[in-house]
Amino acid sequence: MIVLSMYPQEMHNQLVSDAEKVQYMMSKRRSNATRVFRKAKSFPAWYVDEFEIPSSKNKYVLFYYASNMGEIEHPQYVHFCVVSNDNNRYVIKGMQIKHKASAESEALWLPQIHSYTSHFLQRYSERFLHNEKLSANEIAGMYFLRNPQPLLISINEEINRNFQKYGEFNNGVRVDDGFCFAQTGIFCEKDIDKNKAADGMLIVYRTFLNLLDMSDAQREAINKVCLESIKRCKEEF
Repeated sequence: MIVLSMYPQEMHNQLVSDAEKVQYMMSKRRSNATRVFRKAKSFPAWYVDEFEIPSSKNKYVLFYYASNMGEIEHPQYVHFCVVSNDNNRYVIKGMQIKHKASAESEALWLPQIHSYTSHFLQRYSERFLHNEKLSANEIAGMYFLRNPQPLLISINEEINRNFQKYGEFNNGVRVDDGFCFAQTGIFCEKDIDKNKAADGMLIVYRTFLNLLDMSDAQREAINKVCLESIKRCKEEF
């Protein structure tokens, strides 16, 4: 079972191990969603399902979405894992990116865990969805469906003049719907050459901002850093 004290790679390994069973349940329970959508009186419409994998004890949420009548039989869908500890609830997703320990080293796939706090999802709902009636799982489903490709970028004074007070692990994530403030950490172990080899990466999403609520200067600064990040990735990988 995934617990918050695990390293990112340990969490990622469990998500990968569960993946086939999750996809099976997504396919199996889609019929429940289509039955609901056939009875819907207006669109968009969505359906939320939950289940636990007996072997791993990990809990997953399945989110199905039909934007119009043409998607009733083949709705859009996403899934995510929910992890709780005391009163803290996190929604997590696993991803991988190419990573280099140094400019001369080989690019390797680095496991990532994207972890979303309840505060982040609430701010996303308030500042973008503007729907107070949505449940936490509905908000998360909407977010993942609308923002499938996050872009991690560094933060500077033009984006947030107080960014330094949050420490060196403070970063930003550009998504389709806006901008996220996050804390990141790369977990490493020593290899035989005594160089740091990345083992996994954790990104904890703290809060969300609608770009419309930011100044023109902030938006321009974000776009500039995004272009620089994309250019650097193309050159390195």
